[in-house]
Order: sequence, then structure tokens, then C-alpha cells
Amino acid sequence: MSATAPAPIGAAAQLLLAVRRGATPRLTALPPTLAPQSLADAYAIQFEVLRELGTSVAGWKATLFDASSGLCAPLAANSLLDAPAYLLPSRLPTRHNTRFGIEAEIAFRLGADLPPLPGGKRYEREALGAAIASVHAAIEVVVSRFVDFEAVTQLERVADNFMNELLILGPSQPAWRTLQLADLALELRVDDKPAFQGRGGHPLGDPLLPVLWLANHLHEHGRALRAGEIVTTGSCSGLRYVQAEQSVSAYFAGLGTATVRL
Repeated sequence: MSATAPAPIGAAAQLLLAVRRGATPRLTALPPTLAPQSLADAYAIQFEVLRELGTSVAGWKATLFDASSGLCAPLAANSLLDAPAYLLPSRLPTRHNTRFGIEAEIAFRLGADLPPLPGGKRYEREALGAAIASVHAAIEVVVSRFVDFEAVTQLERVADNFMNELLILGPSQPAWRTLQLADLALELRVDDKPAFQGRGGHPLGDPLLPVLWLANHLHEHGRALRAGEIVTTGSCSGLRYVQAEQSVSAYFAGLGTATVRL
């Protein structure tokens, strides 16, 4: 447990870590005395888990409910993998689990630190776009440390890193400004069979909106997006489930393909 984290934060993080490490079955819920009571608590648990894992923040998962409100989770450096990714049994998320959620997403890589802003100013789309170096097809591997993520509170889901486990990144596309990111053709395949086909599909239409929200959210909390960080922006295909030993590919026209074999 961290020497500086409040006892309930550290204890909640330890329960989630035990499931991640395969030492215990998944949790029904966090005990009432340890469950987060605020978003600040939930975010503190996220960072305590990362600290205990001995890894650093390499990016963010951003989820928006509308253009002005959302939630986020840090992406651990060891959770980002380049496609094609082949996961050995020892690297499979939550090793006693045999079913994994997958989401086809569009991810952005920062090429420069976002500069600090004076006073109450906010980042605008143009300044944010100038700092983005590339866009990638991505597959998020989603794993809950709870038996039923729909049966626990939203704060508990956020504390559980909003169910992020791995992010598989396809090739870099630096010419992303020439693409209509809100209307890209997408095909998700499982074991080389189509599982989803469509155009666009991002919940808010424009996948850059979650990045803009995140930049301002972090700024309000004394942080900033940094060069090299990845931001993944939400599912364009919905949440789907696969089993161990299955392969998954997500193709976005203009971006290329991310692939993973679990």
C-alpha cells in the first residue's frame, strides 16, 4: 500500500490488483467502507493501482457522455501494444478470465506537449489539432475486475480503470487531417469473419471531441497532455466479446488495421 495514499484508497487498489494478478476471483463489488464516494476517490484509486504496478502513464482513455462531460482513465505504459500483437498466456488480461471485451476505436498520438494556459482559458480545437502527430486504428481489450460491471456503481467502474486492460495500436497515420474521421469505413473481424461493418460509428460523431474534452479536463486538474501520449476515444463498433485463442482485427479506411490474437 502506498505510504501517502489514504487507507481506503490503498486498500481498494489492493483488491483490484489482486484480481488483475489472478490471485483471487473477480469481485462482486468493493466493500462499502472502501468503495469510492466521489470521482476524486475513483481517480485516486486508478493512480494507486498504476503506482503499485510500477508503471507510468503513457496515455488516456476518454469517454464522453456529451460534448461537455465525460470520464477518463490513464493507460499504463505496459498496456500499450503495437499491432500485430500476439498475447502469450502469461500476458492475457486477468488471467483467470476466459472472455474478453473488444472495441474498435480511433486513437490519437500527441506530437508535442500542450502548452499551459493562462487563467480560465480553455484549449480550442485548432491548437489541439496542431499538437497531434498521428491517428491510429486501435483495439481496446476491455476486462472488468468485477463479476458483473453493470451491477456496480459507475464510480467503481471508474476506479477499475474504466475496464481498460490493453490497447492495441495499428500503424501511424500522420496525414490524418485529410480524412473525414467521423465517417471512416470500419470493419471488425473475429477469426477472419466479419463481426461489424459500417461507417463512422463514434458515439459523438467526431472522435476528436473526447481528446479536446480530456485536454481541458486535465488542465483543470493541474495536468496536461504530453508528447508521445496516446488518447483513445471510445468504441465505434460497440462492445463485443471474444474468447481466448481468438484473433481480432479492426480496419478503418485511411488508417489501416490493428490486429491482436488473445
